[in-house]
Amino acid sequence: MDYYLYHDESKKHGYWHGMLLVPKETRHILLQKIQEIRENNRFEHVVNFKNVKKKNRVFYTNNSFLQVGIAALVQNFKGSKYPIYLGKRTKGDKDYEFFEDMVGAKFILFRERDNLKEMSDILDYGGKVETTMRMGLKGGIHFLGDENNPININRIHFDGHEHYQRNVDPERLIERFTDMRSYCSISNSENIIDDRSSKHDQDNSQDYDDCQLLQLTDVMVGSFRYLLTPESNEVYHELTMPAKKIVERYLKGKARMQNSRWNNSISISECYLENGNWQFETLDFQLQEADNQQELF
Repeated sequence: MDYYLYHDESKKHGYWHGMLLVPKETRHILLQKIQEIRENNRFEHVVNFKNVKKKNRVFYTNNSFLQVGIAALVQNFKGSKYPIYLGKRTKGDKDYEFFEDMVGAKFILFRERDNLKEMSDILDYGGKVETTMRMGLKGGIHFLGDENNPININRIHFDGHEHYQRNVDPERLIERFTDMRSYCSISNSENIIDDRSSKHDQDNSQDYDDCQLLQLTDVMVGSFRYLLTPESNEVYHELTMPAKKIVERYLKGKARMQNSRWNNSISISECYLENGNWQFETLDFQLQEADNQQELF
């Protein structure tokens, strides 16, 4: 299957790569739901996880983005519809809808434990990002795909390039992929990478639809990172509830995930340098808990 890849990062408690793989054939379903969220919330601004400070329109838009993102990761509805809230209200009450169309997206969360600080200064900052992303992407697609579910990446979208102080280098990111399994591939298209801004209100931004999926990736990587790191924030506890179920199942092991509607939808791992060699492990954090939390859906 052909996928578009959307990348964003978080820099708290390590350097986190978030990579959302959206099937080319079902991408329109996800975009339609995002447009409904914006219309229902009357929210035209850029969606950003870091901008959430209190329970207002920004909060509810982020929360609905996250709900749609988690629903898009479902690989098997298991005979029941998946409930989501897209911001619509009738007489003050929330109108819940059901996600009925399979998107089949996948999400890779990969942390470099030491925030890139232990990597050689031979590489510039962008090179460190590209190198660790390549490792995370390779491990992630090997884990999430198989001979019956091949993964071919057609396009790669980054959340801008200014913070790297240069454009993304396709040679380091793509051309150095080696020993790929037969069911994984990346297009050799000359223009496979788009690293323009994800802020759709800027003149130099990517296409509007790609900006929306990059903003969704921002919300997802921020939410998963929050749930897996030692922070305490009442607003973010509530905001990230839609992602809690999938993280709970993942942390309980492969057997639990195999019986989940999200089987083969998410990969969570980390790397770090030890005595000059890369080590790869599953994350050892405990899932965030909060007192008196209520389900949002």
